[in-house]
Amino acid sequence: MLLIIGGAYQGKLDYATNRLPEQSVFTCSADDPSFNADYQIIDKFHLLVLAQLRADIDTLDWIEQNTELLNGKTIIADDINSGVVPIEAEMRRWRELLGRSLGLLTRQADEVVRLFCGIPTRLK
Repeated sequence: MLLIIGGAYQGKLDYATNRLPEQSVFTCSADDPSFNADYQIIDKFHLLVLAQLRADIDTLDWIEQNTELLNGKTIIADDINSGVVPIEAEMRRWRELLGRSLGLLTRQADEVVRLFCGIPTRLK
């Protein structure tokens, strides 16, 4: 698994599609807690975590149960753990859950890359 993280609009998807040309991309939505394993690149994973939070799905348990489906995939997520702590309780829960989810994915990943201003830094 390749995990690509970074702030919003840092070029994560461009980096992934340039590195893995002709790979299919599944874009997660904050409105849909489902996941389609037929795609090689999973974009906006942070929105899947939000959708699962809203649907009362335990994302950490979901990741553990779907480890085999996630192996070999490229997962792209915004890092929302920096900056001002949100006022809304749901947004605070999302921020914490995403941090824990990315930590779990990092432990399972073969490679972790952080993008900042389009510049990749290999973390693992």
